[in-house]
Amino acid sequence: MDTEAVESYFGWINERHSIYQRRVANENPPWTEDRILQDYKFTNPFRENDKVTVWMRENWTKPNHNRPHGEIIFNCCLFRMIGTSEFADAHKWVYEDYGWDKDRTKELIQDRLSKGLRTFTGAYIITNQGLKAPKSEVVVDHFLTPVWENKDALSEVATKTASLQEVHSALGAYKGWGGGGFMSYEVVTDLNYTPALDFAKDKFTWANAGPGAKRGLNRIHLRDLKKGMNQETANTEMQLLLGASLIYCKSHVPVDRVDMRTIEHSLCEWDKYERVRLGQGTPRSRYKADILSNDNFKKGTVE
Repeated sequence: MDTEAVESYFGWINERHSIYQRRVANENPPWTEDRILQDYKFTNPFRENDKVTVWMRENWTKPNHNRPHGEIIFNCCLFRMIGTSEFADAHKWVYEDYGWDKDRTKELIQDRLSKGLRTFTGAYIITNQGLKAPKSEVVVDHFLTPVWENKDALSEVATKTASLQEVHSALGAYKGWGGGGFMSYEVVTDLNYTPALDFAKDKFTWANAGPGAKRGLNRIHLRDLKKGMNQETANTEMQLLLGASLIYCKSHVPVDRVDMRTIEHSLCEWDKYERVRLGQGTPRSRYKADILSNDNFKKGTVE
């Protein structure tokens, strides 16, 4: 690992978490002297602090923490497949006691889209994967229905293996959840904060490295940014960074909460930062600073 690159990577984690803390403390912006962090939007190092995840935890999973684990898994999939608190708030949790009304879900998606109401997230793109049908049908009939029908089998995998990687693999076998594994990775990360998988044994040894994280690893090791690598290699290198966090994370960063998801997620965001710094590109979103209260943070309106 290149020492200067490692210092830059952890420097991003330290500064971005400082921004989060200053904002939650209701300090006046700007919360950093770093012009790149002032001008462009970067997500938190700790994924559980992102506003959609906060809303999901406080209003979706936590109130239903005592529900059957298969039901929790399905509802996490439902939430992430659509990806917005606005839709989830309108739809409500699906209780297996009453069954899932698939037609109602499709109708709600179609109705909101027709009225121009925020429905699908803009943070990632849900494609039809070659299926020629309205998006509501693709999402409900082809992506969510197999999860509903196999939710207990997925719960059994979680119980027997206590493994993020194993549940990620099992969920990724269904259409809409495989490919590079992004969507199934989002869900298992959510499940790690629920009784369905809060006992995961591999949160400090495994993460699903996406393209951005792999580019970040190439930067850390001074390799060609386009150099490919398999997940085994990526995980070995991310584990080295996890160990280095004990040295490079400053005291305001809760190092005991730094896990492999934090390392992987931060590699992706740091890669975006480096692209701006080196003139290689810019993120999609500019950052607009505003001051919000702790109460708003708990509601999932602060990041």
